[in-house]
Amino acid sequence: MASTQPGERITLRKLIWVGPLTLIATVIANLVIRTVAVLIFGVPETFQFLQAPSVIGSTIVFLLAALLVFGLVNRFARRPIRFYRILALVLLCISFLTPIMALTGQIPAPGMNLSIFWTMIVMHGVSAIVIVGLLTTLAREQA
Repeated sequence: MASTQPGERITLRKLIWVGPLTLIATVIANLVIRTVAVLIFGVPETFQFLQAPSVIGSTIVFLLAALLVFGLVNRFARRPIRFYRILALVLLCISFLTPIMALTGQIPAPGMNLSIFWTMIVMHGVSAIVIVGLLTTLAREQA
């Protein structure tokens, strides 16, 4: 493994508390977005993919995947934090395909409309900001 710049690595000790903090913050952010969308923007709360258990479950699954990727990137990349941020941006753009495909009918999502679409896009973006922001700043090794 090549040498890295100071502050470009994460420490497992920090990741042990940053991981759960990130999970809680992301779940809360997504539930707040969902609630605002239902109360203000008329998103039906019966829409399957935006029901609270679905939002919580998918957030947990994808955050665990993000943590695994974060650990692998830290292990193998020369500049892991920079690389993870770039990779996260690419994966965020790919994640937008699911709401797009649901809106266009390529994925079955009964009741899908523009309000739900934009709610999902905002949830993806906010989740990425919270996850990448917390992981790459709070878990960083001190120089």
